[in-house]
Amino acid sequence: MGELNVCFQIDTDNRENFPSVAAFQTFKNQRDSFYEIFRIWEKNHSVPGWIFQIALGSKIRTMLTLHNDAINYYHFARLFKSQLLISCIQNRQQTEVEDDESISVLKTLKNVNPKKLDQLQKRLVTPQPSKNQITKPSFPGVQEFFKDFILFAFNPIFYVHLENCLIHEIMELNDTQFNNSEIEDSETIVDERTQQNFITCLSSLRLLAKVLGFLISLPYRSESNNFKELIATQVEIRSKVVPAINLHVCLHNAIALGKLSLTVPWIAKYLAMMDTVSLRLPYYKQILELLYYIYKAVNHFDFSTSDSFISQQTAVLLKSTLSWLFELPNVPKDLYSMWQKIYKVRELRSLKQPDKYHEQKYMLLGESTVSVTSTKCSLDKLDIINERTLRICCPLVGLNVSVSNSNTNLNNYNSNKHITPVSSQLHKSAKSADIKHLELQLEEAFFGGQPASTRKTVDFVSERVASTCVKHICNTLLMASRETNLNIFREILEKKKIEGQLEKFGEQRNITDFKAIVTTDMNTLATNMSKELKEQCEISIPGICELRVTKCIESLLAEDSLTPVKEICAKIATRLAMERIHQWIQSHIVGGSLFIKDMEVELNRFLRNNAPLHPIEEKKHNPNVMSPTTITDNLRELIWVILDNGGDSLTITIVSTILDNLYQTLNERADLLVGPEKVLYSLSTDFALFLVAYRSDLFIPKVQEKFITVWAMNRCKTLESDSPIHRILSSRNVMLLAQPEKEEVWTVFGKFINKLIEKNVLDINSFSDQCVALFRQNWPVPILKHLSKCLMEVITDFKASDETTEKVKYLLGWIAETYNEIEFCSDYNPID
Repeated sequence: MGELNVCFQIDTDNRENFPSVAAFQTFKNQRDSFYEIFRIWEKNHSVPGWIFQIALGSKIRTMLTLHNDAINYYHFARLFKSQLLISCIQNRQQTEVEDDESISVLKTLKNVNPKKLDQLQKRLVTPQPSKNQITKPSFPGVQEFFKDFILFAFNPIFYVHLENCLIHEIMELNDTQFNNSEIEDSETIVDERTQQNFITCLSSLRLLAKVLGFLISLPYRSESNNFKELIATQVEIRSKVVPAINLHVCLHNAIALGKLSLTVPWIAKYLAMMDTVSLRLPYYKQILELLYYIYKAVNHFDFSTSDSFISQQTAVLLKSTLSWLFELPNVPKDLYSMWQKIYKVRELRSLKQPDKYHEQKYMLLGESTVSVTSTKCSLDKLDIINERTLRICCPLVGLNVSVSNSNTNLNNYNSNKHITPVSSQLHKSAKSADIKHLELQLEEAFFGGQPASTRKTVDFVSERVASTCVKHICNTLLMASRETNLNIFREILEKKKIEGQLEKFGEQRNITDFKAIVTTDMNTLATNMSKELKEQCEISIPGICELRVTKCIESLLAEDSLTPVKEICAKIATRLAMERIHQWIQSHIVGGSLFIKDMEVELNRFLRNNAPLHPIEEKKHNPNVMSPTTITDNLRELIWVILDNGGDSLTITIVSTILDNLYQTLNERADLLVGPEKVLYSLSTDFALFLVAYRSDLFIPKVQEKFITVWAMNRCKTLESDSPIHRILSSRNVMLLAQPEKEEVWTVFGKFINKLIEKNVLDINSFSDQCVALFRQNWPVPILKHLSKCLMEVITDFKASDETTEKVKYLLGWIAETYNEIEFCSDYNPID
């Protein structure tokens, strides 16, 4: 049992989470005592004459009262809950694997002896006496230990803390999200791992709900609940008490979010544990009434509609679960006829319209309900419920659930009914899915007869071969496709140049229109090339994969392995590897995105190397304007002046003059080349930063407008990918601004960035990327405070133009607040 114990959690179980050293040491003793009690029970519970209360009752009560502190009770309740899940869920999942193998073996009897299988089937569907068909809630196996532990603890403080832990865990699991598979064509298909996660989550919820129901109903259990007068008295007394768990909100959210398949089973399990009086309270009667409505609606649901928002498997699960609940003896059956008269069976979709009275009541209680529009994926539409789920959640019929009996009236619900296998009704049209499922079962049966190392070898080979094939796609097929694509794209550009389209757009000075036309060709070419690449992968990769898998299997399996075993292992490993490869192809070779970036770079290079697209060359050359070399020297000289003496000799006139000269040089010199042009833009950016850092008094709005005028030129837009504006908040610039140690610098800089974004000189998405990049680095606390102040100035009075920009604004605000709150030493070094 040691390997199934709850592991020590350093974040929650350490000394800092206890009020004193004594409390911490006592909890460790309580933990040891708990597992000692558990071991005693495991060893002796099956011994005839052994009684839990006599053997362990006093030990439990002594252990719980070692330290009467709320923190200790909380920690122990959390330990109890975690061990409950590990012992009852994880251990059961391991045994269910063996059960699945047994079922698969039974299915093979159909081909061995159909006559005997038919006789066995008739026995299974033979009507049973009604008393045996009503399966009451029970605590089988190791669950009995946890039930008896609660029953004989006789500690109300422990009960309260355990109830809190159970409710918290139920709410957390009930909010679990399950999505469809991203590599399947259908939107409702899920992968095997998601199915397993759903089964684990649902099993945990049903177990916790059962224990919670047992715990809550413990004070109300009585043998005299069959007397109507006593029931009425108890209902009157207890009707004013509201339970700790709000089932109304849970059920309403399940309807609105389309996750009845997750919520209804555990609510049914919880209600099954309630006593007769509890289920007649107004609170629980409303829950049962809504569950009855769901049951009737599901029974009359039409699955043939194309907009069906509940799958057939979900309907089977809900019908079998609720029919089991409504047949339990503690559920008041005299209310069924009244509910039937009140409700007219409508589409289940009508349940999505919340009752206004209940919404107002939830708001007054502080509870929140969700809107249907907030859902992204409906769990009830997914094909996530399989045979194992039905075996777990359908205690009456297990796998043999009748789907066709949709018009069954609950009032006439007869215990003597013929049950047909659900597998004959589900997925009638999905023959391929059935075949695939059968193949997987055959593979599991094959591995069941082989050593454990065989499966590990197959998994290892499939993973490594898939990785090798993906590298082959990237290094060989993709590289060749990219080169071919670029050659075709170059021919398209040259053709457009020869046809005169380049000169035409050059005269109009409208580079955007030319790019728009070329972009259409780029998208078409990229899409076609992506399809060709996928076709090449389909042709060449399977052969490579099969060859490599065969060699690996031959080398890694044991020498005494039979040839048929090796062949089957090779086929299974090839299938697994190809599934991984197809998943990678569908995730990465999508819509030609791999080829668009190459063509964008080629297009920018083409535009820079062709004169008609340079608007500056269409202007007359002005020899009186300062040459690029001279203006470069002047900018460097002014920057050195700032570095030498802080720029004391600079004036507004000097700064304005140099910026005017820079604008004229960029706008009126036809001999300006791309290289010197980049240098001028880079120097102008540095000049602005040095002014902000050392002479912010000269960085007045007039000077700022001159910088913006230079950076907003069309020529600067042409060089946008290499623009230093996209690195204005780099680590180097942050250190430059921090050297003078002036707090006003960051305010001026933040307002200037705000102007750059407002004038569309700096893209807000690019700026947010720079902020995130800075966030990944370690900075001293003072610089973090300055960055926070700077970012707050950036987003102040900033008006977002669309939803995306609004999200970026909130991101920047969050980063600013985080900068302001983070406090750590400047010499902190993360562990590599």
